[in-house]
Amino acid sequence: MSAPDMSKIMATFFRLLAEEVEHNHAMAKRLSAPLEEFLKQEMETVKPRRKKNQGAELPQDFDPFRIYHDQGSVGLYAALQIFDAGQCKTILSKFALDPGRTYVRWRKQERLAGFIVERVKAVSEKGMVFMD
Repeated sequence: MSAPDMSKIMATFFRLLAEEVEHNHAMAKRLSAPLEEFLKQEMETVKPRRKKNQGAELPQDFDPFRIYHDQGSVGLYAALQIFDAGQCKTILSKFALDPGRTYVRWRKQERLAGFIVERVKAVSEKGMVFMD
């Protein structure tokens, strides 16, 4: 005599148990108590994931396009001098000035500020050739 196939028997048992739990709410509540306690303990022991670097803080009213419109490229470059490299990268990201993210490896604030001025100028003047 051969041993019965336990995998099929267990699968049938769990299907029947699942159907019963779906229809019998009192049974479902009793069976879920140990699981809830287990999940609670797991949540307490799991370390929270570190958030991805959200970038450096910027003043809320900072708008490079407005500054460029009001003061030109020299005024925008001067306004960018108060920001460090991380904040300049945040400006590039927040205002979608370089979707290709070519600036990611750059470290010097001067290079990033110059790139911001260049991109703001390019975006602002895009389509101006058709205005004549």
